[in-house]
Parts: sequence; C-alpha cells; structure tokens
Amino acid sequence: MKYLYLLICLLSINSLAEEADWPTTVTEAVNVLLETMDDDAKQKIRETAKDALIQYHHGWGTRIRNSFGLWGNNLKLIDSACGKPCHPDDASMKIIEAVWAQLTENSGKTK
Repeated sequence: MKYLYLLICLLSINSLAEEADWPTTVTEAVNVLLETMDDDAKQKIRETAKDALIQYHHGWGTRIRNSFGLWGNNLKLIDSACGKPCHPDDASMKIIEAVWAQLTENSGKTK
C-alpha cells in the first residue's frame, strides 16, 4: 500500500510538471510547435490547403490535444483557441489552423 501511495505521488508530481509547461495561448502553442517542426514538416503544412487541414486531426492533432493538456485542465488554451469553452478537438484544430496561417503568411502564400 505504501508503494502504491508513493507511485500516485510521483505520477501527480510528473503531471504537475507537465502542466507548468503547457502553453496557455494559441500564440504560445504555435511557437512551441514551430520550434519543434523540421523544415520538411513546415513545407508540408505550407503546401496543404486550409480546407484540407482536417487530415491532421488524428496524429498531429492528437499529439497537440495530449501534450498541451486539452483533455486535462488547460482551460486557458481552450479559451484562447475558441474564445469560449469548446471541445478539445475544436481547440486543436484552431491551433493547427494558426500554425498553417503563420507558415503561409511567412511564405507569402495563402490558399
């Protein structure tokens, strides 16, 4: 029982550390994502039409939802993405669209 309690405490601490690293605005989330993307990934996003971004809902969108706490307690990021409480799927799509906008704006190309 003592070990179970210790495990729960350690998992809670790990969880809090992750929360401290979550971006709380779409701008912060976009910056984090752009910092971690290589040039090929950025080019792939640039070449994607805005109405085709839904293809990234699974995979990239899942990673955004999980790593930025959209399924957890990151209500600030959800509010920043949607302007009000919304579903984590909708918030991650807004973030994907913001990354696309940043990349296409910088390339002078919009679709």
